[in-house]
Amino acid sequence: MKPSSTAAKLTFLAPDDDGFSYILFLCVLGSFLAHAGTFFLFQVVYPQRVTIPQPAPRVSLLTPSSPENVALLRWIEAEDPALVANDNPLVPPGLVDVHYRPSFASPHTAPLGAPAEQAEGVRFPRAVDQLSPVQSSSPGPETATKPPATVATSVTFSGSLTGRPIVKNPPVTFTYHASAPAENTTAFIGVADSGEVRFTVLELSSGDPSLDEVALAHLRQIAFAPANSPLTWGFVTYTWGTDAYAAAASKSP
Repeated sequence: MKPSSTAAKLTFLAPDDDGFSYILFLCVLGSFLAHAGTFFLFQVVYPQRVTIPQPAPRVSLLTPSSPENVALLRWIEAEDPALVANDNPLVPPGLVDVHYRPSFASPHTAPLGAPAEQAEGVRFPRAVDQLSPVQSSSPGPETATKPPATVATSVTFSGSLTGRPIVKNPPVTFTYHASAPAENTTAFIGVADSGEVRFTVLELSSGDPSLDEVALAHLRQIAFAPANSPLTWGFVTYTWGTDAYAAAASKSP
């Protein structure tokens, strides 16, 4: 079959269809229906506009008609910043007439000085010969012929009682005699204004409680001269002599 002369002149062959295009119509119709359904399903509903009217203006007056208003007015008056920002200082009357007076011009209490040192000697115990027990157990010819030296018990007062007169000082009465040498006995006593020994405290023991009791019993019998001081304290030292031991008591007549 020979092609026509018209078809031979065209580069591409086009269909010769002059009818109605149903495909295009259906596509346009489907698009329209799809958009219409979309707007129907997803339609936008705006809420109704609500308008709130403005409140009417109100005026409140702080009048002293109630206790609450009075308290508020007083607080406002106390917190007024104008009172602090005032540039006019208040000068007290008579400020210029006050003269300067240094602190050292007025007398003050004199400072206390160091206490007066009391002439109190150092108390040492009486020396004891360590060989005396050995020599007494084995007496030699010299010790057997020569009697031992007799030393009486002495009483020494120190402290504030050094220069106070004694009106009553009986001898030491030994109701007990020690069997071995003993150290000195020191007591701390308090003497009343009348001269009576009011307090006795054992300060240093001799090592024999019964011998210490003899010293305390003797202190209760001592009487000092009256004084203005209500209570005077001092130390008393008993240096025991040979009359405080049993060997000397047995040889005494």
